[in-house]
Amino acid sequence: MKSYICILICFLGISAYAATEESKEKFTAALPDGTTIELVGLRYFDVRYLEQFKDRDIPWWRPDGSPLPNSPDSRQTRGAGGDSHLFLIRATGDSSCDGRAVGPWNTTLSIKPVTQKAKGFEEDDLRHFTLRFSPNQKQADIKLGLATGDWKVADTWTIRPRWTPYNLILSSSDQLILRCPEQKGSDVIAEVTQIITERATRLILFDKDGNQYESEGEIQGEGVGLVRHVHRFKNLDRSSIEHIEFQARPYEYWITFRNVSLQPGQKTQVDVDLKKPGTLLPGEALPNFDGIKIDFPAQDSKNKILLACFFDMEQRSSRYCINQLAKQAEQLKQKSVTIFTVQASKIDKNKLDEWVKKYNVPFPVGKIEGDEEKIRFTWGVKSLPWLILTDKKHIVHAEGFSINEFDERLLKEKKP
Repeated sequence: MKSYICILICFLGISAYAATEESKEKFTAALPDGTTIELVGLRYFDVRYLEQFKDRDIPWWRPDGSPLPNSPDSRQTRGAGGDSHLFLIRATGDSSCDGRAVGPWNTTLSIKPVTQKAKGFEEDDLRHFTLRFSPNQKQADIKLGLATGDWKVADTWTIRPRWTPYNLILSSSDQLILRCPEQKGSDVIAEVTQIITERATRLILFDKDGNQYESEGEIQGEGVGLVRHVHRFKNLDRSSIEHIEFQARPYEYWITFRNVSLQPGQKTQVDVDLKKPGTLLPGEALPNFDGIKIDFPAQDSKNKILLACFFDMEQRSSRYCINQLAKQAEQLKQKSVTIFTVQASKIDKNKLDEWVKKYNVPFPVGKIEGDEEKIRFTWGVKSLPWLILTDKKHIVHAEGFSINEFDERLLKEKKP
């Protein structure tokens, strides 16, 4: 009997230890620079589910479906419906990193700082985002894009005293529209409508003394391929603004939390995957066309410079790029440059063919038919449109430049 009791006690002790160890498991991706992103937990954000929690805290659970004992966010905010969930991540290391979430019902979702941290989380860098899912869906893969590199100036505007949002809209070669900033109370407000790309963006104001003021903006509207940001610069006088910079940096890392439980108590096995988009460095040969359907005769490209363009016909900047290439096609042919293009996101083939025919695109247009993410990774495509220039031996000379930089890149390639 004593032996049985001892065995039972040992078994219970081991079980308790295992449960404790399981509860300590973290769902974390570690970047090479030491920065970590942990998916702490999630909860319902749909008002239909939250009616039952009117008089008590809304419960959170961990990505594997197990309960999260303490609520990390002291807010009891309720969403607008649509089977939405609120997610919370913890960042350590580089506090300047930012990103977006990607969901099946949403194109782009900003990841925002938690402003009302619960007890025990006061010192943590917590951020939240929301995603929608299909009704009664039990689990999902959660994908986050993370930007950590240097910011680059994409466009600059100088502000004149008499300019207002009602008499001036500032356009850009970077495919965005900036409403002239205006004074609202003690703050300056600026609105930017831009295409959705795989990069983080921000607006920086500079005063006449060279001081800079930063705002990452709030998303306040989305359309097909477009997103509207409203930037608020607190305690700033508009008359002191000398110029504005629109800055951007790519999402260098993509983190996927696979098999995240969308229902409390629904146990799942969560895996974490971290990927950095590939790159075709100068001196490397082009990859093969595995997974890409394109009519591109090899004899037409022999001993010729190649210019590849990965694009999305539903994206304004991509259409602009293809249009510019079409205008220069004959001229480039005389310079021994062969162009080919690839539709890089999924689209109906008939729709693509009709578009090519309608705009009389004079060069081969292919389409990704394999694993889209894998192929874009192989070709080093970080955003769209994405240009790649080779020499006559089809060795990469330059990549990731804008169509406006092409002549300069080509001139450098032709120099002995």
